Amino acid sequence: MFKFTYYRRIQVSFLLLIFIPLIAVSIISFVLIRDTMVEKLQLSNDNFLNVMIDELNKTIDDVTFASHFIVNDTNFRANLKVFADTERLNTYQDYVHFTQIQDVFSLINSKPLNNNIRMYLVNRKHFVISSGTENLSVINANMDKLMGRVNIHEPETLQWLGMADSGSGKSSSYYIARVIYDSREKQQVSVLLISIPDAYFNKLLGPVEFGKLALFDSRGGLIAGNSELAPEGKEARGSVRTARAIDKSNWELVYEASEKEWSGQISRTFYSGIGLVLLLFIVFSATSMVIAKRLHSPIMKLQRVVRQFGMGNLDVRLEVKGKDEIAELGQTLNTMLDQLQGLIHDIELEQEQKRVMELEALFMQIRPHFLINTLNSIKCSLILAKDKLHSGIIDSLMSLLRAYLKVNEPATLREECRLLSHYIDIMKIRNEIPLELEVDLEADTEKLIVPKLILQPLVENAIVHGLVDHPAPRIVVRARTIPDGIMIEVEDNGCGAGAEILAGLNRRLLYKDDEQDGTYQRVGLINVVQRLRLTYGQDTRLSLHNLPQGGVSVSLYLPQGNHQVNLSERERDIDV
Repeated sequence: MFKFTYYRRIQVSFLLLIFIPLIAVSIISFVLIRDTMVEKLQLSNDNFLNVMIDELNKTIDDVTFASHFIVNDTNFRANLKVFADTERLNTYQDYVHFTQIQDVFSLINSKPLNNNIRMYLVNRKHFVISSGTENLSVINANMDKLMGRVNIHEPETLQWLGMADSGSGKSSSYYIARVIYDSREKQQVSVLLISIPDAYFNKLLGPVEFGKLALFDSRGGLIAGNSELAPEGKEARGSVRTARAIDKSNWELVYEASEKEWSGQISRTFYSGIGLVLLLFIVFSATSMVIAKRLHSPIMKLQRVVRQFGMGNLDVRLEVKGKDEIAELGQTLNTMLDQLQGLIHDIELEQEQKRVMELEALFMQIRPHFLINTLNSIKCSLILAKDKLHSGIIDSLMSLLRAYLKVNEPATLREECRLLSHYIDIMKIRNEIPLELEVDLEADTEKLIVPKLILQPLVENAIVHGLVDHPAPRIVVRARTIPDGIMIEVEDNGCGAGAEILAGLNRRLLYKDDEQDGTYQRVGLINVVQRLRLTYGQDTRLSLHNLPQGGVSVSLYLPQGNHQVNLSERERDIDV
């Protein structure tokens, strides 16, 4: 597999210093000469196309003159109106109108019009009157297709219909239409079709000395010329292209000369220069290989030492010779390898100590289970002694101890409130107070997943700071659904707190201030809000305020989300 080593980079650096300047000079010369030729060629093309555009404009002027004459002649329009629904010459009167219309066509033909232009009048019954004596089979064969292109609702304006075959498959004509409209009856009287045969275009766009020439209509369709050309914006790569628009018809005349036709001699000269450059490149390549190999030999030795060290030979070192930069690098490498060897030894000792500590931690995990089993034995003894009070306290203590062992596992809000009841039972015995706990949970909030023991610090704060000396202490836990989330409130009927203290706590909790001053209350509240934000996101809020009837209310706002899950699904996830 090819690898771009330091040795090869040295070779490339030598070669590029010679190869790039030579190539750059050759390309710049080629581009300058080619641009000059392109400018001259485009100027010549513009003059050439201007002659053709003048001829096409004259033809379009003839078409415009003929259509204006027919449309604006009052007598002629009257004859056309009478002849509008004639399907064939059945009566002498039909023949008279037909003759009068042909006489007008003869008058137009007597004007100095282009001899290639042919005109046809098509009435509403598709009866055709020609300006000459040619065979009408071609126009009749294309009548339905041509009339389908005519927009009847655009009267008295030239409509460019495009090319249509003559029927023989060897020739075709370009058709232009003008609707003769009766404003009183609000319908067309006749349609004037004007055709220009492709022979006229082919003669005008005859073979040129070099390049390709083509005429396109407004839709990009080819009228005449070289079929290999594409409309504007689709020119072949490496070609000189000149496009001129014919304003009176929205046609486009395009001339294109390929690169081979106009830059053959320049390309041959350029390729000869490139060949000479390549020859010089080969000569200098051989020279650079010799120089680069001598420079690369010390690098190869460094590479072998590092590879052997990486494969596990920690005692390998580089033999340093000389006083140049490579020798200094080798000495530095040897020092680094000595340090790495010592570091690996230290890591091995640390891993061994860590393994011993993990075994000790596993052993320590056995002791809480021993305490639970011991408490369970005490509870059984109390039950046998019919001491329900103390056996219940032991049961509550065991529940809290199990919760502490699984504090990282989530719980439902209903389970959390059940743990609070156990905690209240213990605090009632410990502090000798008649503490009551009231739980009011909406049905939609009972299965809300919360971090375990998330409400216990709030209840503990309420007992320690407000309910110890109260004659009838009471704590209420409420949970309800609000439009944008869930609200959990923990209220007590204690003595309340100072407004400044509550304001300071709310400010810290609102702005996520992690500063702690050592008091238990602040540590507990900050711990609660941090755990909630890790679970539900940064929009979670915790705030405290005094109640009007006395006491403090702690409000937990949980933003809207997928908080409620099926308990059995949660337990299955934990088991996995």
